[in-house]
Amino acid sequence: MVDQKSTTYRPRRAFIEPDHETAEPKQPAGPERGNGKSIPPPVFDEDQPKPLYRDETRTNGWSAVAARAAAVPEADPPTDETVRPTSPAPQRTRAFEEETTAILPRSRQAQQRGYTPVDAIHDYDEDERTPLGRRTKLALLIGGVAVVVVIGLLVGYAVLSASSQRQNQPGAERPPSGTGAASDGASADASQPPAQTGTALLSDASMLSPAQAKTLDSDRTWKVESTQHNPPEHARTAACFGGEPLQGRPTPQQEILRVLSSSGKNGPTALHEATAYNSLEDASQAYAIASGTLGGCPVTGSYLESGRVVSGVGNQAAGVVVKVVDGNKSQAHAIVLNRTGRVVNVVDAVQPSQALAITAVAKALQQVNTVQCGPAAGECGGTPSVKDGPPPLGGDKPGFLATGDLPPAKPKVASWVATEIEPPKDNFEGSGCENVNWKTIPAESKDARTYLIQDTRTNFFGLDEIVLTTKDAKAAKKQVDRIKSSVASCKNRTPTATVSTKKVSSIGAKNTKVAGWTAVVSQKSTGATHKYRVGIVSAGKKVVYTFLNPREDYDFSGDQWNTVAVRAGERATQVN
Repeated sequence: MVDQKSTTYRPRRAFIEPDHETAEPKQPAGPERGNGKSIPPPVFDEDQPKPLYRDETRTNGWSAVAARAAAVPEADPPTDETVRPTSPAPQRTRAFEEETTAILPRSRQAQQRGYTPVDAIHDYDEDERTPLGRRTKLALLIGGVAVVVVIGLLVGYAVLSASSQRQNQPGAERPPSGTGAASDGASADASQPPAQTGTALLSDASMLSPAQAKTLDSDRTWKVESTQHNPPEHARTAACFGGEPLQGRPTPQQEILRVLSSSGKNGPTALHEATAYNSLEDASQAYAIASGTLGGCPVTGSYLESGRVVSGVGNQAAGVVVKVVDGNKSQAHAIVLNRTGRVVNVVDAVQPSQALAITAVAKALQQVNTVQCGPAAGECGGTPSVKDGPPPLGGDKPGFLATGDLPPAKPKVASWVATEIEPPKDNFEGSGCENVNWKTIPAESKDARTYLIQDTRTNFFGLDEIVLTTKDAKAAKKQVDRIKSSVASCKNRTPTATVSTKKVSSIGAKNTKVAGWTAVVSQKSTGATHKYRVGIVSAGKKVVYTFLNPREDYDFSGDQWNTVAVRAGERATQVN
């Protein structure tokens, strides 16, 4: 090792001096040589302090250190990396070199064989810096570390930004078919929970499988008809979702659509659509929009036959039975919508006429939820539970019937449209048997709305809805009983009237009881008989009255009318 003490060590020059004969150092030209006398070399004085910087004051091209140099020792042989200084540099005295050489591990035998080790380089005093001080070394060390850290941070940030952009693009990462959903969510970014990353969550294995579809109908053999990643706009959709694109829905990260079919004649089919989002907030917003769309069912020819309250399937869930009418044909759709963490699912099980049980659809979706919930940071536990209740909150005016609550009024399908909400008209008489003055009837608020079919040439056919808010549930029930009694006793007041009544009930939001009556009233007149449908129910402190005046082939069936009457009460419970 080189002695690091300041009295014996100096940094070596970064170049090798070429070999030359030992000679007296050349004296600089100048006035000192003008008298022909040679200047003897100065005696090396070890006690004299060494220069601190290379740019100390020089005289006639000689450095202060060079002035103290003695006879030039033998130089090392030249190498390929030899660099000649611009001016000859005096070397240290032989005495000093021998002192230094005695410490350095050099091999004279190697020099005699014709080569010089790398470290066999003469140390020169001229044009070289003194050893760096502690503070200087520390400053350089800190600066170097800081530069390395900054560069590392910049590179890391660039890599993460590029990865995030790639992952946030819809469908940017498509896991290969057959890979498990759990591995898709966990392996891509194990250091963060999936709820905080753009990692792809869905794969073919996270979709409804034929084995899981057996829950829908165990007597059938199920198979996958198709699986589409990023399905096109014209692809199949669940009932009530076939209209315009959902307004306000966040951009999804992934979408997969799968269709399954079953064996046998007129066997049921199933559609499963799964959509993954980049955050829990986006998924929650998407579920709310999908729930509102399902609850309003704005697609012409489709209507909500019944609703279900679903729990134990992910973080949120809802169920409905939808009837889709096409001329004289109809299909029954049992639909369950759910959200598990960052994934929103809809499963639509379809068969002619009679719907499959919502409970079976919920159980099938729960099996799918078990696969998805971990990677999606969703709710994994729970047992599927299905109870009677209203469809999800929907329609353009919450608290009133949605157009999707109304079935087609004739075989030719046409859309329902609704007027703005306003107070009941003073001259509204209904069937003529209600015996109610809507202007003077006691209530805290009174609102009314009319629903019409678009293809009717005149306003002779339509549905009216009136909602009264009373002081409490007792007052509401009392008002319903009074109107029902008046309608039922109409024949006693009007001999030409015929009345038939039916008791109806349901469960609204927050387990609010909906109860009342429906009635069919026939009024005979000269040469004709006019038919009317009346519904009156209480829902908490609200009274909901519905009225339909059938004309020709524009009418509802008895079951459809009973459903509409209680649905109006269910809708009233969904708002305060």
